[in-house]
Amino acid sequence: MESRIEAYSPEWWASRHGCFTGSEIWKLLTNPKTKSATFSQTAETYIFEKVWEFLSQQSKNGIDNFATQWGVENEPLAKKWYTKLTGCNVDDSYLVFKDGLNGFTGTPDGFVGKDGLIEIKCPYNGANHLKHCLINSDEYFKNEHKEYYWQIQSYLFLTGREWCDFISFDPRINSDIGFFKYRLMANTDDFELMEIAVKQARVKYYELINQFQPVIIN
Repeated sequence: MESRIEAYSPEWWASRHGCFTGSEIWKLLTNPKTKSATFSQTAETYIFEKVWEFLSQQSKNGIDNFATQWGVENEPLAKKWYTKLTGCNVDDSYLVFKDGLNGFTGTPDGFVGKDGLIEIKCPYNGANHLKHCLINSDEYFKNEHKEYYWQIQSYLFLTGREWCDFISFDPRINSDIGFFKYRLMANTDDFELMEIAVKQARVKYYELINQFQPVIIN
């Protein structure tokens, strides 16, 4: 199911309240310290954050620092370079949900043709861009940049697209190194892991909602 809600609009923030999102889905996939635990500390904290969003009807604004603003401002330029170098146009992004899976959403940076997506990172810290340029396999991507790897796989899962071009862009580098592209294909094994993790987390989420709901002051 697709909702044509513009990214970073007030409606976009509101629609994400209480939802697990592609940009942070990696938190639910971290391993707990003990075999008896269902969730890692990172995952449990993330679930509590989503419960707070539901109860407060507020969200933590992600554009609250210079580095994030830098990325948002340079993303359009990265898209122009992508189109110039690949010949592919990028359609605007919007909030995406998946039928049958409650409380999971994401907003890819753009749609490419009928089968593709694009996800852009414009690190203010140039060292991070250079680290992205070392990505040469799915395994390396998953191990060294798990938050971006799982973000992209979640978007492929939510949209049903076949591939996503990961772009790292630094306009301050006046050479080919300033633009990096790696294509990640959809991985159905990862889809299964995400679906299981989201469903388990939603059970915990609703347990906490029921626990805290009675103490709300009208």
